[in-house]
Amino acid sequence: MAEETAGQDQPADSSERAPPDWAELGRLLSRGYIDSGFIGGVTRVPVEHVVRDMLSEARADEQVAELRRCAAAAGIDAGKARILEVGSGCGMTVVRGRTAHGLDIHGIEPSMGEYSSTLDVCRRLIEHYGLPADAVRDATGEAIPFADASVDIVYSSNVLEHVGDPVAVLDEALRVLKPGGLLLVVVPNYGSWWEGHYGILWVPGMSARLAKLYVRLLGRDPAYVDTLNLIDRRWFDRWRARHGARVEVLDWGWDLFETRLRTLGFGDWAALSVAKRIVTLVHRSGLLEPAIWLARRLHWETPIIFVARKG
Repeated sequence: MAEETAGQDQPADSSERAPPDWAELGRLLSRGYIDSGFIGGVTRVPVEHVVRDMLSEARADEQVAELRRCAAAAGIDAGKARILEVGSGCGMTVVRGRTAHGLDIHGIEPSMGEYSSTLDVCRRLIEHYGLPADAVRDATGEAIPFADASVDIVYSSNVLEHVGDPVAVLDEALRVLKPGGLLLVVVPNYGSWWEGHYGILWVPGMSARLAKLYVRLLGRDPAYVDTLNLIDRRWFDRWRARHGARVEVLDWGWDLFETRLRTLGFGDWAALSVAKRIVTLVHRSGLLEPAIWLARRLHWETPIIFVARKG
């Protein structure tokens, strides 16, 4: 595998640049979401809200903050680490990580099919800010174009459920990590009660066949289920068992999940506004404590925030 060019080459005047043409970028994204059938068939969130969230600097800053928090808990200074984001989408985390937070962060995003519009937007943002053209590469997680043991942190958020072969993606992430490096994967928990793409309550552990019937009853496109890997905590347990002592699990995201439940301290991005209304009803019903007790025992934390160290 070819080694990624070291360093950030961050432009000194990035803070003085005029903002990107957000309207044009939004039009590109909107077309992709509408043409793919995601808007309407899957989510009922208006396309302008989906686009706003995807291009949100505040959302990207939240992701950088979460990355820093998890790295610090594992004894790693993200500011001194070489970071790879698997599935960079529009590139906001890479762009903000470099221009606003001084991180040495790189990314990969595939160009095929439904991802072509996001990679197009990503490339335009990279060019606008004068970042290296290969800051985000056209690649899949199953074939990461980085050398063995060349990265301190591999980060991926809401991507693993969409890839062709999630086992291969995590195996590749482990390959490019240095010994002692950190794997941080945020992924929906299909062993829990929430599905964020459709923005609906979920039945924990549903098979794909039942899930298609369920979403059809709700008037949504069942074909989208076939594009999802219905990952839960047991899935991760099977993966890490294959690697034995090479993978030390540090966290599953429970503490953050419990804090969010108790405080309603999570954003309204995409369909999360619906989830927040549901949790608010649980608060008002007086069922919060029983719900937390049961959720802890049945591993309902969502999303799963899988944090592991490479041995």
